[in-house]
Amino acid sequence: MKKEIKTNAMRVLDKLNINYEHIDYGLEGDFVSSVDLSEKTHQDIDYIYKTLATISNTNDIYIFVIPGAASIDFKKAARCVGVKSLEMLALKELKPKVGYERGATTSLAMKKDFPVIIDKSANDMEFIKVSAGKIGHSLKINPKDLSKANDAKFFDVIQ
Repeated sequence: MKKEIKTNAMRVLDKLNINYEHIDYGLEGDFVSSVDLSEKTHQDIDYIYKTLATISNTNDIYIFVIPGAASIDFKKAARCVGVKSLEMLALKELKPKVGYERGATTSLAMKKDFPVIIDKSANDMEFIKVSAGKIGHSLKINPKDLSKANDAKFFDVIQ
């Protein structure tokens, strides 16, 4: 019998009494993109969201949750958090600063409570799927519940 995995992200949601569904895709190992995940698991890409860690011109970290097939618009994203510019956090800085590796980054249970922005496309959806903090594991969650857990705001931040 396979042991049920419980990630820190799930523990945070449990503590907050927020409903979610854990999905184990049975994928292990290296980074899997949102698009790859969609293709390998035959899941609709419209519901798969990715979590991006960015750094501002003032060296502050901001986390963005956007549709898996979309690209972030750095100008829109910078405007919504009130900074001059943003860029992706260097891959070598991801685990030390945020606490997650590429492909497992989630906006929950990070090393610090960084500001989180969820793309407004999620606002009217019944659920989205985000990383559970471990490669091959996702959380199916209502976006408004994710927003509550992160104290996140909804803004248009994609191209």
